[in-house]
Amino acid sequence: MRCRDDVSMSRKPEWWRGQSPPRLAQDPTSAGKAISGSVTTMDLDAIAPGGSGLRPVYFFRATVTGVQLSLNDVSLLVQWSGFQNCHFGQRVRPVLNDSGFAAQGSFANRPAVYQGCTFDRVRFKTLGGFNTGAGRFENCTFVNCRWEGHFAYDADLISCRFIGRMNGCVWGGTGLDSERRNVITGNDFTEVKFTDNVGWRRDFPVADQVWPEDFVPRVDDR
Repeated sequence: MRCRDDVSMSRKPEWWRGQSPPRLAQDPTSAGKAISGSVTTMDLDAIAPGGSGLRPVYFFRATVTGVQLSLNDVSLLVQWSGFQNCHFGQRVRPVLNDSGFAAQGSFANRPAVYQGCTFDRVRFKTLGGFNTGAGRFENCTFVNCRWEGHFAYDADLISCRFIGRMNGCVWGGTGLDSERRNVITGNDFTEVKFTDNVGWRRDFPVADQVWPEDFVPRVDDR
């Protein structure tokens, strides 16, 4: 599948959110060299661990296609990049390394787009895990991911499929720091086992999603 909104295009694609990427990587918090351009193969084991003991994986203006990425022992940072048909996986139980850090990071510290990707057992957690950030997820599948302590106020979700248990997370229809309305439509939650600890806030478009027959989303607009 070809990314129709490649970062190299002159027009501003929708997932750029009205912004434009800088020409050079400008994130001082990343200890790793930015991965840019076209990527079709990748060996994360070749990346040396940083001071936290995690491997710094930093994507900037990259177009990544058909790559399998293990997020174990990774500190992830993604900016202005597109991913197509990629697989992101994580071990079943989160493990702290010798420095006391768990794998963590952001799928979209700055705007990024994911098309036809699979997220397998990824731990989505705002602190000590991975967050969706300002990501746009199109036709993606989330399989047995752990949604605990995750707050998604800036993610676009379009025709995605969710499978497994969902607990301790909040989904927002608009961002906390702006009135931008997130694009959230056509997502399939029919294979999700929800707990009572899931919130749908800031005008989340519940009517535009597909839910299990026995589930009524509890809208909490605090």
